[in-house]
Amino acid sequence: MCGIVGYVGKKINLQTVIEKLQKLEYRGYDSAGIAFIKNKEISAIKEANKIDSLINKTEGLQGRICISHTRWATHGDVNVTNAHPQISYKSNFAVVHNGIIENYKDLRSKIGEDKFVSQTDTESVVNLLECIEGTSLEKVIKTSQQLKGRFALAIMDKSGKNLYLSKKNIPLYVAKTNGGFIVASDISCIDSAEYYSLEDNMVAQVNKYKVSFYLNGQLVKLSPIKNTYNSEQIALNGYKHFMEKEIAETSKVLKNISTRYETLFNKLLEPDAFNKFSRICFIGCGTAYHASLLGASWLKNKTHISVEAYVASEFRYSEPIIDENTLIILVSQSGETADTLAVAEMAKNQKATVYAITNCEHSTIVKFADRVFPTCAGPEIAVASTKAYSAMLAIMYLISNYKSNYNELSKNLKKVAELISNEIDSRIVDVIKNSKRVFFIGRVDDGVTSQEAALKLKEIAYLDTYGYYAGELKHGPIALVEPGIAVCGIVTSESIKDKTINAIEEVKSRGATTIIITDDVNLEGDYTVRIPQIDIPELKSVLAVIPLQLLAYKVTCELNQNPDQPRNLAKSVTVE
Repeated sequence: MCGIVGYVGKKINLQTVIEKLQKLEYRGYDSAGIAFIKNKEISAIKEANKIDSLINKTEGLQGRICISHTRWATHGDVNVTNAHPQISYKSNFAVVHNGIIENYKDLRSKIGEDKFVSQTDTESVVNLLECIEGTSLEKVIKTSQQLKGRFALAIMDKSGKNLYLSKKNIPLYVAKTNGGFIVASDISCIDSAEYYSLEDNMVAQVNKYKVSFYLNGQLVKLSPIKNTYNSEQIALNGYKHFMEKEIAETSKVLKNISTRYETLFNKLLEPDAFNKFSRICFIGCGTAYHASLLGASWLKNKTHISVEAYVASEFRYSEPIIDENTLIILVSQSGETADTLAVAEMAKNQKATVYAITNCEHSTIVKFADRVFPTCAGPEIAVASTKAYSAMLAIMYLISNYKSNYNELSKNLKKVAELISNEIDSRIVDVIKNSKRVFFIGRVDDGVTSQEAALKLKEIAYLDTYGYYAGELKHGPIALVEPGIAVCGIVTSESIKDKTINAIEEVKSRGATTIIITDDVNLEGDYTVRIPQIDIPELKSVLAVIPLQLLAYKVTCELNQNPDQPRNLAKSVTVE
């Protein structure tokens, strides 16, 4: 959520910076703005609207320094006053900010409420800069030391000579570019061959000639990172939406995993990999939590020790028992999920071993991890996760089969990649679109797929959806079953399929339209989605979820909603 792009160097068109900012639209936002120097003063253009409005208003404007931002509202309403950049009460500084300043109320009180015009926590940062003695660099260092919370800051003063950066637990990058330096909160904005990733509690001073890094006020060296990001990966390439493209890329992702883990599997997963642990906890949020449920189930069946999955935001408040015999497996597509990172910090403080499953190999979560399992999914632009979820399941499959021969596992992944179908019956789309509510039900692994399917349809189509274990229907949810609703029964778990079929018959007898997603050629609902048969129980979950992702996508398009940027949601939840 939120996005930062800044520039310092030779004079450029401000629209060039705004175009880079557009690459961050996928993260979710409700306002945007840019600050620059005009007539030796800081000037800002802000819109409680989409970035297109900024492009129109910056036509013909040029500058040697600027900071721009997309805001996802946390403190204060969505309006121009609360949009970033925020400018200090003496107009000497401007700041853009990702994250949350937890002690902003104390800072506002200390500075004086009469100095503030916005409702944001961000304005406390820029006004604090005005109250501290010293050079601009010294002010930024001292201000950063007084801030509590998680933040990435890009700051400029009205001299227009330098950009200042400050970072704690929120990503921030800087790279050399033609004529100067580019600053961004997302690698997708950086085209350079290499870049720098600021470390926590680090401040940087950037001008058109160089970038200098400071840690605890002392000048330090920072090594550059090779940029492997491919801008072609974030092009639509003929697809209407990124979500459609990313679902279609699932086959390629599974093949990428198969190839990458030829060298990683035996390095990360020895035959005795889990012997020393008495407890294993998978930790995730949203879609990553659903993947964790499956991963925990599969690994428990192989290790026969205590393996459980937890929602990250609740885990650390439940007074969990963690010690040196505990393994915490963190699951996060972005590697920047705030609640998951908070668990990571707690786990390390209590001497637990930490593994990370993530799509971003230079993210914050990696810094906490003793071992990192990359999901190899490539950039995922749509807010609703699709290919990354399938990638997580593939990694869970490898982890849970840690004693197996990798060649056999690799062959199975490639087999699934070839079996994936990217089609869904348009009649089923119409049924779901016109239903007053939709249930997804299944048992064991299919129960988890039901929860993920319901989440997808809910978050992008805004429909009233529920995902349940089928056995729970008669413990309450069946009270909502009536004519005009749809029930999607997922039936791939052979050992317990009869139980799910019974539940489907029960809702059908109460007037629900039934849709069955199954690999059983003998099963029929009012509508049926056939998935390919495969004798690998874990990987059935990948084959089952693809048509349900497509269903959510198609329904959303039919309802004239944007599947890539659902309302109120952000791609990476970097604040609690």
